[in-house]
Amino acid sequence: MVIENYLNISTHLEDVWRELWYFLGSHESWINDPAKCKDIQRRLSYFNQTHSDNSDHICDIIQALSKGFYLMKSGLEWEEPAVGHNCDDKPNDTHKARGIQWRLVMTWGGFETIIKTLLLTKGNGGLNPESIKDFTVQCDLANNYNPLNPPKSTRVSLERWLNKDPSIEGKSALADFLSLENGDQKIIEHWIVKSQPISNWVEAVRLAKALRNATAHGALSATKVKEWGLQKPLLTLSDNLAEIVVAGMQKLI
Repeated sequence: MVIENYLNISTHLEDVWRELWYFLGSHESWINDPAKCKDIQRRLSYFNQTHSDNSDHICDIIQALSKGFYLMKSGLEWEEPAVGHNCDDKPNDTHKARGIQWRLVMTWGGFETIIKTLLLTKGNGGLNPESIKDFTVQCDLANNYNPLNPPKSTRVSLERWLNKDPSIEGKSALADFLSLENGDQKIIEHWIVKSQPISNWVEAVRLAKALRNATAHGALSATKVKEWGLQKPLLTLSDNLAEIVVAGMQKLI
């Protein structure tokens, strides 16, 4: 499977990053330039007023943004992802499905690093829906999301997962199978069990996080990705994360 549109969003991301670096100047040029640090701080304060104009803080922020950018870029440029034993010469559909999963994992890693850096989210806490909503509003993205439809509920492979299991209080069989809790559980049940489309950026980020967690924790197998028809949604969510990052970086330029 060739990823549709991967070049567009990847190129857009790289173009915006190049433009941002052009503004920043040569490598670490801001260290001995208080005026440059002050200007960078002013731009960063668009997302959080507590950003400092201290050169050490500026260095830390730029290094984190760079780390997130290259991680996201690597994921987006993985044109035909495939992961698994003997997948180099002739990857099968399972290899490809697993590759698409890990493309999302990489893209999420870059996304989380960049957004938490701009928002100055501390510690190990994740990005909550309120902060994502505020961020997308600041980036003028709030009402500009192309809905993501759920997998077809008529799939035979999904039937056993679509009803509540009476033995599991408050949790669907699907959420239990994927070992999901709290927000991850709710967004997966909204999208798959209730068959409701993802209709805004906040829901897209929440779904990307849930699928990323289910993949990284080993609960969502490549076989299930194939059976449930999740390949294209996973690709779309990776692009959605990149769109948010591009919009955020544009506010710094």
